[in-house]
Order: sequence, then C-alpha cells, then structure tokens
Amino acid sequence: MYSYCPEVKMRAVLVLAGLVALATAVPHTHTYQTKTVDADFVLKQKKVFSLFHVPTQVDHNAEYYKIATEYDVEAHIDNYTNKKAVEEFFTLKKTGFLPRNYPFTIFYEKHKQEAIALFHLFFYAKDFETFYKTAAAARVYMNEGTFLYAYYIAVIHRPDTQGIVLPAPYELYPQFFVNSPEWFKIFRARMQNSLFDKENARRHGVIEESNAYVFYANYSDALSYPNDEYKLSYFTEDVGLNAYYYYFHAYFPFWMDGDEYPVMKERRGEAYYYFYQQLLARYYLERLSNGLGEIPEFSWRYPIKTGYYPPLVYHYPLAQRPNDYQIPYKKHINELQFLDTYEKTFIQYLEKSHFKAYNQDVDFRDYKSINFVGDYWQANYDIYKVHPKKYHHSYEVTARHVLGAASEPVDKYMFQSTALSFYQTSLRDPLFYQIYNKIMTYIYEYKQYVTPHPYEELHYTGVKINNVHVDKMVTYFDYFDFDVSNGIYYTVDEYKSNKFPIYKIRQPRLNHKTFTVTVDVKSDIEGEAVVKLFLGPKYDSNGYPISIEESWKYFVELDWSVHKLTPGQNKIERASTDFYIYKEDSLPVLEVMKYVEEGKIPIDMSKKHDYMPRRLMLPRGTKDGFPYQLFVVVYPYVPPTEKQDYARDYFTDNKPLGYPFDRPIYEPHFRQPNMFYEDVKIFYEGQDHIYKYNDYTYISHQNEVNKH
Repeated sequence: MYSYCPEVKMRAVLVLAGLVALATAVPHTHTYQTKTVDADFVLKQKKVFSLFHVPTQVDHNAEYYKIATEYDVEAHIDNYTNKKAVEEFFTLKKTGFLPRNYPFTIFYEKHKQEAIALFHLFFYAKDFETFYKTAAAARVYMNEGTFLYAYYIAVIHRPDTQGIVLPAPYELYPQFFVNSPEWFKIFRARMQNSLFDKENARRHGVIEESNAYVFYANYSDALSYPNDEYKLSYFTEDVGLNAYYYYFHAYFPFWMDGDEYPVMKERRGEAYYYFYQQLLARYYLERLSNGLGEIPEFSWRYPIKTGYYPPLVYHYPLAQRPNDYQIPYKKHINELQFLDTYEKTFIQYLEKSHFKAYNQDVDFRDYKSINFVGDYWQANYDIYKVHPKKYHHSYEVTARHVLGAASEPVDKYMFQSTALSFYQTSLRDPLFYQIYNKIMTYIYEYKQYVTPHPYEELHYTGVKINNVHVDKMVTYFDYFDFDVSNGIYYTVDEYKSNKFPIYKIRQPRLNHKTFTVTVDVKSDIEGEAVVKLFLGPKYDSNGYPISIEESWKYFVELDWSVHKLTPGQNKIERASTDFYIYKEDSLPVLEVMKYVEEGKIPIDMSKKHDYMPRRLMLPRGTKDGFPYQLFVVVYPYVPPTEKQDYARDYFTDNKPLGYPFDRPIYEPHFRQPNMFYEDVKIFYEGQDHIYKYNDYTYISHQNEVNKH
C-alpha cells in the first residue's frame, strides 16, 4: 500500500503539464522572399549542395565519387588559370596532408597551409565544371574539415558561384553548435533506431514529429560558465550569432591576398574594425540587460579571472579553462613576449603619428589610416606581404592559443581543441570578447589622433528632425529548429535506399515583436538623404547617465536607408522588418531544395550570408523595461565611388563605416537640427531563466513561449 504524498502528486502534475506544453511548443514559420533562377543556376546549386551532404562519410554510389576516381587534377593543369598554384599544391602534398577523420582548425599552421593550397585549386579552376570536379576529388580524398573550409570560402569568392545558397554553418558543422548532452540523446535514439518508450523520451525533451526526431535543447549553465557569464549563454551560444561570425571570416579570411581576390583591399582593415566594434557594442548592450556591466579586462601577467568549460565535443572534448587561470609563463614565454612587443610596437607607431617602412607611409591623423590599423591587428596578408620575407605572425591567433589553455600539439597534425580554436565556437567563450575588447582599446587609442567631425560637416542645411516616434520594443523567446543530421553516421543500406533519418534540435532563441520608427523631418530643400538609426546605452553599468562622448563606441547601427526629401514636412517610416543590415534565419537545406526544384532560391541566403540575424536586433531588456536611447541622423546621400560598387553591401554611401560614430566625438557638434535622441525602453516577456522553457519539471501552460 502506498501512502498519499502531496509532493509526489504535485510533481506528477508538473510533469503532465510539461508533456502537454512540450507537445504544443513548435517553432514559428516565416515567409521567405525568393527570386527566380534559370536552369543553369539550378544545376550549379544542386551540385554545390551535393558535396555538403554528410561530409564525414563518402558515398561510393554518388556522382562525386565517380568523378573523384576518374579526374586527375595534375593531368589537367591547363584547366587552371594559375598553374603555379597547382604545382604548389602537389609540392605540399609530398609532405603528407591531414588525414580524414582528424580535427581541423585554420589557426594551426600546418592545417592553414593545406587549406589555402586547396582553396587556390578551387579558386583558379577556369570554369565551374573544373571547379566541381576538383571539389569532388577533394571531397573524397582530403580531410573533411579542410575540404569544407576551403570549399565554402571558394563558393563565396568565385565569380561563377555568386548568389549560390550555402548551408548555414550550424547545419554543416552541428558538432560546433550542439552541446554534448543533446548529442548523447541523439546517438541513443540513433542506436535504438526509434524511441522505445515515447512517453519517457518526451519527458526528456525527445519527440517524433513529421518524420523527424526532435530534441529540445537548453543553453549552457553555471556548470560551463563558473561565473556570471552563464546569464548570457542564450546570446553567446545563439546559432545565428555564431554563424554570423563564421560568415565574416569566410568573406574576409586573414590569409587572403587582397590583390588577387575581391575582398575590398582598400577598406579591408576598416571593415575588420567596424565588424568587431559593432559585435562588442551589441554584446555590451546585452550585458547591460543582464546586470553584468563592463566587459572585463585582463593582463597577460596575472591570473585570468574568467573560466569556461565548453560542453562541446569535436573528435575529443574541448579543453577547459578554470577561473583564475594563470598562463604558464615558461611554456608560453615566446608567445607572451610577442604579444607584449606587438602591443608596444603599435603604441610606438602612434607616438610618432605615422608609420613608414616597406614602401608604406601612413599618417595616423588621416581617418583613412583605419585601413592600415585594421590590417595590422588582423595581421592579414596585405600587411605582411610587403615585408621582405613575407613574415607572418598573428596577434589574434597567438592570443587564442595562449588563452585557450590547451596542451601543446603532439605532432604536426594532432592538437587539443579549445572554444577559441574555431570561428564557429569562439563567441561562446567569454574571453573572446575580452581579447577583442583589448584590441579595440588600442584602436580607440589610434582614433584619438583622428580629428572629430567638424560642426559644418555634420550639419545638413535646411533639414530638421522635428520628432521621432518608436513603437513599444518587446523581446521574447520563440522556438527554432535546425537540422543536425550532418553530425550522424549513416549505414550502407541507408545510402543505397537514399532514405536518411532526420534529426533536429529545437531551441528557444531571442526574438522581438515588429516595431516601427517614425521620423518627422522638415526640409527646406529637395534631394536624396540618408536616414540612419543607432541604438546605444542611456546609462552606464552603474546606473549613471553616460555622455555620448563616452558611449559613442557602444552604439549599434540598426538601419540605413535613402529617402527623397521634398520641401515641407516629410514623414519617414521604417519597420524593423525592413532594417537594411539584418537577415532572416537560414532555411534548412531540405527546405531550400524544395524551392530549387521550383526554380527559386531564398534571397537572404543568396545575398545576405554575412548579415546579423534579424531576431538579434534588440538586446533582451527587462520585464520593467530597460532604458536605452535611439539616435537618428539625416545627412545628404552621396553614392559610393565606382571602385566600391562590388562592395555596396558594406559601403552604402561615401561615408566611413559607422558614420558619424566612426571616431571620438565632440558632443556640442552632435546637437544639430538633423540629429535626434529618443529615450526608449526594451521590455522582455518571458521566463527569467531561459532553461525553464525546455526543462519538463518547469514547463506549464503559462511558461510556454509566447505566441506573437
């Protein structure tokens, strides 16, 4: 006989409520804008996708395998526009390439050499057919990590693959985006080939839905972040944010020669600075919403306060770094000396106000010198190829190695991975933001040499902003599905039948309700004008009002648009769904293929790979509304020069990136009729603790993700 226990009954009620809620918690569907493509494009798209399918395995019945066994790159050297690149590839091959099923990182010198050599093969193929055959051979015989890295970047940069849709990095490399507890559930379901006990599986966040296994996943908690940084895991582990960082690298690889590839050499360093400045500003706004304050600083000489235990496995578990980690000085003496010298060398350049060496003469008082400064801190190819020996030693890469807390490589291929070893996982580590905040600190020192924008330059004669109205800004979490089947190993029978089980992760992600910004402009003139919107802090981390002379570097650009002003009153409305520099979430490859079969592709995935996810536009805010301020500026539109036409996604007019917050400001110059400051609050609707969305003991009807 069992006695009555209220606690047991209550827990049973919670579990039952959780199961009901879990069954009804599904991701929102979106309407995607598409464009029509021709038959030749459809064929290219299908071929490109075919080489991305389950890269850890080789399908001996696939078209690419037949091509790989028959095509000889060396015998077809005339099919490449750069024969020297082909010769260098095979010279390097004599020393042995990274075998398949070994971990790969672009931050390990030997791996980098092989990846660059393979990229050159892809890039210099004289036509698409040669490119595809070369890629098919690499797909079969090269390390899968090396192949995916070089192939992805080649598709982005080759002229004949412009507009081709690429899989989202989290679908291509799911092991970098899904924590090990979820993989345990996935592999268990895979081994069982079903859910033996569906009710028990549902209790643990595993269900079958539409011929797919769906696994509800949480973000990392205090076990991974032994500090307050766990409060930000919903942001730093967001799959879209981490994909955004990978896209940035794919467009601007540090090893790429700006003279040979279209990477905007003239403003490459400026793009580097602007990307990290905006990323850190967005991160800072999220910290404010969670009461975490300033981005911590660190010293190479003292213990690193911020630890991190990544719950990821890439061939092997990633290395862990405890709180108060002391960098082993003897072990890293050369690296630490290099880092210190690199920083001091830059300061010495600044004190002289110019850099003059290797046919370069840079005046740091010229705002265009940001290109040299960005190149210097990225340590990209353009800054080092003028060196007599083409010496290359990267501050970024060295810092990642020293701070990752990994052991030394045991041979030319094997290394211990850390979160900082990959672009796909770097944003998870709180120390990433501290590294780049340190770099930005040095760049801000340089910015002090640049003259602030004068009043006359900022002024727009005859134009005044009378008022700005902003709808209520509300954030919430909704569920998002992404396909992780590329992380699974399939059987011979599944390959023969061409029927593959689908495995999905379902995770709550930050989002916001649509809002509109209305700008009332009185104009005495007629002409095209740019309207820019920025979001920045109203108060500092201690709750005190912060002047714009201090906070300019924490303003995030929300929108850029051009409007025709007419004499009189002009009402300009911008819906958040139209903000220029954001994109919708990527569709799964299976969904994209449905469009391709109809001769269509999603526009955002074709043209906006490297845009910030639209859902992450706003920081989370608080339930009572967290105060920020919106800055609006109107200025005359002047199109970019013809030389920049290929880069209009980045350089939309003739102003510096981030204008007018591209340099330190003098506040009296920012009190102009064509500028407006509007106080706003961002309200959060949902659970205080994100994990409650996917923990069955907490799920109940009132805890479901809000419907919007």
